[in-house]
Amino acid sequence: MPIISFFVCVGVRGPIDPKEYALNDKKIIVSYPEVVNLHSMKFELPKSLSTVFVVSWEDTSGCTTNQLKSSSFERYLPVYTALSAISELLLAYKMVRIGHADGRGLRTVGIGDTLMYFSSIDGMPTGDLNIGLKNYAGNNAWHGQVSTTDPHGTSQLAAPHIGTNTLVLARRYVRCYELLEHGFYSEAFIVAFSILDDFIQQTLYELLDSKGLKTKKQQDELLRGIKENRLRLYLGPLLKITFGHSIEELWPDSGIALDWLNKTRNRIAHAAEQIDYETAAKGIFVCLKILVVLRENAVTKIDLNIELFRHAKLTAAWTHNPPNWIPGDEIANSMDFR
Repeated sequence: MPIISFFVCVGVRGPIDPKEYALNDKKIIVSYPEVVNLHSMKFELPKSLSTVFVVSWEDTSGCTTNQLKSSSFERYLPVYTALSAISELLLAYKMVRIGHADGRGLRTVGIGDTLMYFSSIDGMPTGDLNIGLKNYAGNNAWHGQVSTTDPHGTSQLAAPHIGTNTLVLARRYVRCYELLEHGFYSEAFIVAFSILDDFIQQTLYELLDSKGLKTKKQQDELLRGIKENRLRLYLGPLLKITFGHSIEELWPDSGIALDWLNKTRNRIAHAAEQIDYETAAKGIFVCLKILVVLRENAVTKIDLNIELFRHAKLTAAWTHNPPNWIPGDEIANSMDFR
C-alpha cells in the first residue's frame, strides 16, 4: 500500500519533544530546523515560532494517492488530513497546560498556519510545494529574494474600511473564515449559522412590522415560539406571508441545502460532532448564498462584498463530491453574485 507523507511547517511552537509520535493510524515526527533547503532555495524559519511536522500514513483505499496525482483542485485536499492529525497532537499538550506559559500559543491549526508544506508518495515528491512564509521587507526568510512591505497593494484597498463601520455583515462572516483558516471547523460552522439565524430574525421583525404586527412582544411570541427547523419555517411560510415568496421560490435548491445545514448544525450542537474543513466550507457558503438570494431579490438590504462571496463559492466548490447546490467551476470563479 502507498505511504503518504506530508512535510508541514506551521507557525506554532510548544514544549513538544522532537521525536516520533504514534497517532491512531498515523505517525508524526516533530522537529525544529532553523533552515529548510528546497529546490536550490533556502528558507529561514522563524525562531521560537515554528514547528515542522512530518505526518505519514498508509493509503489503504488509494484515494489520497489519486487526489495528490490529480491536476485539479483535489490535490489540495489531503493536507487537511495531515493538519487534523497535527491538531490532535497539539490538543493533548494544550489540555495539560491550560493557563501555563508552556501552553500559551498552542492551539488547533489549519491551512492559515502553514509556513510551507509538500507531500510525497512512497518517498517520491508529489503535488505542489506550497509556501505561506511571508517575504516582507526586513524579513529575510527567502534568502536572495526581493521583499517589500506591501507587495500587492493591500493597504490601499483596506484604507476605506479603517475606522469605519462598512460592510457590517461581511465583517462578521470574515470571522468565520478566520476560524476556518486556523482549523476551528465546527466553530466556524456554528458561528456562520448563528449569524444567519440572527439576521433572518431581524429581517422578519422588519417585515412583520410592515404587515401591521408592530409590537415587539407579538413579534417575539411568533418568532421565538418556533423551536424546530427554525430556518426552514422562517424562510418558508413566514417569508411567504410577509414578503410574498418563500426561499424555495427564490432559490429552488434551498430546501435541500437548508435541510443539510440544519441537520449538520444539530449534530455539532447536540451530539458534539467534530466536522472537517469541507463540511465547514459548505456550511458557510450556504449561509452566504441565502443572504445573497435575499439581497438579489430585494427582501432586505445586505452589505456583502463580492470578494467574500467569491471566496465562499470557491472554498465550497473545491471539495470532494460537492452536492448540486454548490456552484461549478465557472460560476465559482466568477466575480459576481451568481
